[in-house]
Amino acid sequence: MTTTDTIAALALGVAIVAALAAVGSWKAAENANEAAQTLSRIEQQRLHADLTPAFRCTITANEACSTAILRVHLEGPPGLLSHGALEITVSIRNDNPHRGSGPQLAGAAAPEQVRAHIWGPWKFSADGRDDTGRTVAPQQLAVGEWTRYGLTPTTPPAWSGINTEQWLRDYANEPVRLSITARSKDSSWTVPLEVPVTAEGTA
Repeated sequence: MTTTDTIAALALGVAIVAALAAVGSWKAAENANEAAQTLSRIEQQRLHADLTPAFRCTITANEACSTAILRVHLEGPPGLLSHGALEITVSIRNDNPHRGSGPQLAGAAAPEQVRAHIWGPWKFSADGRDDTGRTVAPQQLAVGEWTRYGLTPTTPPAWSGINTEQWLRDYANEPVRLSITARSKDSSWTVPLEVPVTAEGTA
């Protein structure tokens, strides 16, 4: 091997080592970047969870249980104070999340009909409600403040064969299952709640 060949071989070796070092450095940087992104994502998720709105809700029915008032109080957390007022949307959930998901029997109501009906004791009567009384229009609510909504008893679906008296008896002591969606800036939270109903004049 001539001197020129030796120099060329050494140069090639140096180039290979340099290339391997560059690849290793790039891989290390990529791994560090992925780790940093993962940690950032975890921190964002933690902060989001820490800011989950805390609601205190009460429902008071009149003595005849012909109307009721739902009161929604946004208690915190304090970290939400910097977000200003939240946009909240209150909806009523069915007594069973699987209603309408089973096989449809001949002559039975369509799954969409079953899911659309409110299977529970109360529906919204407040202004801004949807056609079924399941959801009311969004409104602004700040930490430490409260709002209220009117409620009226539900009725059985026409295709169920259940009479109103039986329906009301079945749901007489059942809570109202709510879902409150809160939005602020680029964040949103959905908080499920079950609220017992208290009649006026009872402790």
